[in-house]
Amino acid sequence: MSLKKINIAFCFDENMWMLAGVAITSLLYHTMNKCGYDIYCVVPSDLSQSKRDELKVMVKKMDKNSKIIFLNANHDFDKSGAGPYTIGTFFRFMLLKLLPKNVEKIIYSDCDVTFSDNLLSFYNIDMGKNLIAGVPDAEQGREWPKNGLYINAGILLMNIKELRKANLYDTWVDLASTGIFKYFDQDILNKTCDGKILYLPMRYNYMPGPGGRFEEPIKQGTYTREDYEEAVKNPAIVHYILRQPWKNRENLLGDLWWKYAYMTPFYAYFRNKIDHESNLIKKDVLLFNFIKIMTVKIRQTKVKYYLFGFIPLVLTKVPDRFE
Repeated sequence: MSLKKINIAFCFDENMWMLAGVAITSLLYHTMNKCGYDIYCVVPSDLSQSKRDELKVMVKKMDKNSKIIFLNANHDFDKSGAGPYTIGTFFRFMLLKLLPKNVEKIIYSDCDVTFSDNLLSFYNIDMGKNLIAGVPDAEQGREWPKNGLYINAGILLMNIKELRKANLYDTWVDLASTGIFKYFDQDILNKTCDGKILYLPMRYNYMPGPGGRFEEPIKQGTYTREDYEEAVKNPAIVHYILRQPWKNRENLLGDLWWKYAYMTPFYAYFRNKIDHESNLIKKDVLLFNFIKIMTVKIRQTKVKYYLFGFIPLVLTKVPDRFE
């Protein structure tokens, strides 16, 4: 008997490919011979073949029932305003054009996640005529949508068949080029899918944060107490939007991310990077207690001085005493 195949998509570039590898590792760890994944990856055309091959080998070793398919990003969003983000934030929109015609539904996932369950129950959710499904964001009060809650776009169930029928692709291209959206693709999805968004349980996009972060949203009715408690106890997808374990040692459920990172060829890279950052001591020199005139950065035996915090001046050895 053939296993149920689940379509899932990740979008990433040279800066995110190893994070995608960790996310995919956690995904395949939980197949438990209950399902297989067709993993579609939208990437820049210049993503090196060696990086593609390394991810392919990793998937092949972990699960014989799953495969990875690379889709080269087009240039439709090159004129889009992405603020501090790269154009890659709009790659998920390209799925409507790049996916094979026979793909009618797909899970989209950001790369800063870990999976703690297989996604059969998630994928089998009946979307009806809804265009997308997602978990409401803890921060509401946004301008969009007009007819419901604002969802986080880091994890989505996308009704590709209905999205294609709605002819939203060109609308997305046009809106992305305006540069008026604070949260870019997330705002655009909430705006254009307004009235046809299905809300998912929090466990499918649990975004852990400081204690009490969810108390106000629960009071406001964004989540129920039961939904929140189930997500904490039994998350299917953990989304590290606040503190990333690969950047900060003190992170709720960060040990879960490191568990899967350890299974990848990228563990040494992430470990060395966080060790390097952890050895940094930073001190600002202020004028009148508020004007930054100098920043001093100490790492191991070296000291770097930066005028106004960003203009490099000189590199010296660490003094015997620094106060």
